[in-house]
Parts: sequence; structure tokens; C-alpha cells
Amino acid sequence: MKKIAENRKKKKKTFFTYFLPIFTILIICCFYFYSMYTEKWSYDWKGIRPQIKDSIIELDKYGELTSKSVGVAGITPQQWHRQNWIIENSKESELLKLTDFPSGTVKGIAYEGLLKKDYLKQYDLFKKVLNDTLTFVHYQSGCFSNGFMLSDYIISYKTIIENPELNQNPININLTDSEKKEIIKLMKKRKEKEGFYKEEYLKRLK
Repeated sequence: MKKIAENRKKKKKTFFTYFLPIFTILIICCFYFYSMYTEKWSYDWKGIRPQIKDSIIELDKYGELTSKSVGVAGITPQQWHRQNWIIENSKESELLKLTDFPSGTVKGIAYEGLLKKDYLKQYDLFKKVLNDTLTFVHYQSGCFSNGFMLSDYIISYKTIIENPELNQNPININLTDSEKKEIIKLMKKRKEKEGFYKEEYLKRLK
């Protein structure tokens, strides 16, 4: 009986000695991957060609969109060339799908690309970007890098719907006067709550 009891103790000791550390490591790994998880991991790339996908991944890694000239020296970054390549070589269907990619940088270039390709359903496109209140995009030009609400970047900065004559690189806007007034009105409402949207956006980053 004594030997049986001793054997049981040894078995228990062996189990805890070998399996407890492994179990602990697995738990730590699970928490690590959970904390690192982003929606990008589960994004459905179906319908997007490999060369476009590769460029989008690199675009997103850079973290912001840029003008042709950045920094004190006014160099042209590779990101600027990448942006133009994506716009020129992406199909309309690919850009439309990328407006749902979980990244402000990618969404920004997707919306800009659709507008530059004279996407016919512009009104629907503007309404969609206005409803995407918790997406922000960073834009670097010269020595400055600014953060915008995605809708502000597209409507107020890229297309300048309210004052199109100020746009140095005009995009053809095919909205009726009533549609234009509605988009401008909604954009102003979004701007009034920009502080709230930014707080919510930052909470999601934590």
C-alpha cells in the first residue's frame, strides 16, 4: 500500500513537472496572440489580384499617405509612387472592396482612386465615407503630418466639394446641387463631433 501511494505521488509530481509549464506557456501564447490580433488578419482578399494585394500591404505598413514632397529636403517618398501605382493599376471593383479594409491609409487611397476613376455612384460613396466615423487617416506633406477623419480627408481635403476652385488637382464631382448641399451639411455635422470620434478611435487602438 505504501509503495502504491508513493507511485501515485510520483505520477502527480511528473504530471505537474512536465505539463504545467507547457500549459502555462500555451496560456501566455494565447493571450499574446489575442492582444496582437487585428481585423486585418481576417480580411477577405478574394477579388483582389496578388500584385495589388502586395502593394496594399506595403502601403499600410508605411502608416500614412504622402504628398509628392516630404521633409526638409523635399524628397519624393516611395509611398507617393506606390499610391499612384495603386490608383492607376487597380480595378474599380478592387478599390471598392478596399474601402472596407480596416486601415485609414488603405481606405483613403481606395476612395481617392475611385473618385479619380470617375466612379459613377459618387453620392453613395460620399455617404459611405461619412458613415465611417471611427476611421482616421494620416497625411504627410512637407515637414508636417496631420491626422484627419477619413471623411474630412476625402471630402474637405481631396475633393474640396465646398470650394472646388481651391483644389490644385481637381477631381470631377458628378453630384447634383441638392446632393452636394446634403454632403456638405453632413460633413459639417461630423466635424462638430470630431473630438468625440477621435476619443472613440483612440480607445479602439488600446
